[in-house]
Amino acid sequence: MDNKEVQLFKSGNSWSFRVTSKDRKELNADKDTVFEKIVDPDKKQIIFRRMDAVDPDLDEFMQKFYSEHGDLMKALEDK
Repeated sequence: MDNKEVQLFKSGNSWSFRVTSKDRKELNADKDTVFEKIVDPDKKQIIFRRMDAVDPDLDEFMQKFYSEHGDLMKALEDK
């Protein structure tokens, strides 16, 4: 693991960290890559973990399921 100092910077209404081209290539990431952000409980560490892509068939199934059973899913959310 490379330990490099990075600075937080303002980007529109958000704050960001830069990723070097080398890091991006090593992560095999592009603009469509999704990362999970984990902030540890003592608020001293943030971890970004690349998430595996969602299978398009599963995504399509879930979209159909929610459109057909949205009322049931909403009722379960409220419990």
